[in-house]
Amino acid sequence: MESVFASQVSVSVIVPVFNTEQYLLLCLSSLAKQHLRSLEIIVVIDASPDNAYQVATRFAQQSSLPIRIVNLEKNVGLAQARNIGMSHAKGQYLGFLDSDDYVDENMYQHMFNQASEQQADWVSCGFSKFSDHGVECYAHQNISENTSVCNKLFRRSFILQHQISFPQGELFEDEIFSYMAELFAETVVHIDPPYYFYRHNQQGICRRAGADKHRLYARMSSIGDFMQRMEQSELLPKAAPQCLEMLCRHAYLQLRTQVSWFDLLCYWRFTQHLIEKYQLNNGDASAQDNYFVSSFSKWHSREWALWLIRIRAGRANYAVE
Repeated sequence: MESVFASQVSVSVIVPVFNTEQYLLLCLSSLAKQHLRSLEIIVVIDASPDNAYQVATRFAQQSSLPIRIVNLEKNVGLAQARNIGMSHAKGQYLGFLDSDDYVDENMYQHMFNQASEQQADWVSCGFSKFSDHGVECYAHQNISENTSVCNKLFRRSFILQHQISFPQGELFEDEIFSYMAELFAETVVHIDPPYYFYRHNQQGICRRAGADKHRLYARMSSIGDFMQRMEQSELLPKAAPQCLEMLCRHAYLQLRTQVSWFDLLCYWRFTQHLIEKYQLNNGDASAQDNYFVSSFSKWHSREWALWLIRIRAGRANYAVE
């Protein structure tokens, strides 16, 4: 029975849950309304201290969809919760839905159809960011601005073949996963409709007041590990332009964060170290035309001028340690 059922599953949606009891019902209800019926839902309760397990269990008992609940006794974090969810998945494609977000009823049907028709390794859609102040829609196609895994479907055999997983214990696990999938993929499809609804949560792990320094050093760790994996996989010749753009983009965007001058310089010097270590400037000359690459190249050797750029950005009132 297991093999017969597995062959009928088009998409496995993995929903990691931690302390989001108040949002979980909306999240799961949006999956129950999907037009794609060959869907399985894997809810990973990451030792959540609230009543999320009870909410998920009641929903599963009342739903006609196959819902598997994995109740972890010890908190393992978002990355490992997703990895555990993937290990239970049987679908042709993998989707990820954060438990404080929700999706349009057409999302998985449309994306699965596109992926199947074009034999895509992965497909992405636009997304909508919502808060008490309204809704904003995005349809980024450049991977440097489209790193969330939640607005995508990944072919499960492709993920298994290339051993792509979420790095444990680090922030920006989406980014590493998405870049790996981008660089290994042969066929990628993008559709514009903003099917994924992302909650702008000011209390999220990456948005709490004073979290910018933690994010900066977590990003350094994640990107360092990513570049090492690129070297080990022998993908660097192909990946050099994307890696260069990613490194320069993140360095430049740190100018808008609330970190000390010392931490900012540490990050910029770390970026230059990676560029030199992996010889990323020796690749495609057209990469220098990228805004972030050219900006980083212009300013990294003139560190004193970075403060002026910060002032121009209107964000000069940062702590200096």
